[in-house]
Amino acid sequence: MSSPERQQLRLVQIGLIVFIVVCFFVSRIGSVETRDAISPLQWLVVVAALWSAISGFTVQRRIDRVGSRSPRRSTPLGRWRTGHLVRLWTATAVGLWGLFLHYLGSPNWLVDVFFGFAMLLLLIWRPGATPDQAEP
Repeated sequence: MSSPERQQLRLVQIGLIVFIVVCFFVSRIGSVETRDAISPLQWLVVVAALWSAISGFTVQRRIDRVGSRSPRRSTPLGRWRTGHLVRLWTATAVGLWGLFLHYLGSPNWLVDVFFGFAMLLLLIWRPGATPDQAEP
């Protein structure tokens, strides 16, 4: 059975998937002059998007490590929820960087890769067991 925390995270996941789909269609409205060459600013945005994707995989461990040092400030359930929310938002950030690249005039294939990667990250995300269920 799903816990209320897991259901809340699933609702956030669904909302962010819809948000990325809306961003994709917004990028198709109107026309922006695209260039085949990628400018230094666009490379900086690509690096920021990659950092967002990578940090989504590592943030939960960092939150658990910091939280375990100061148990009075946070609970295991709070750290679990925060870690998953940050994972979802970093996956969404990849799509937002794609939208930003679109308006910078990046090639359409690059923009589509970022939207696709954001959608993939959001679709494969799983919340796992809540700390209360995982503890004996």
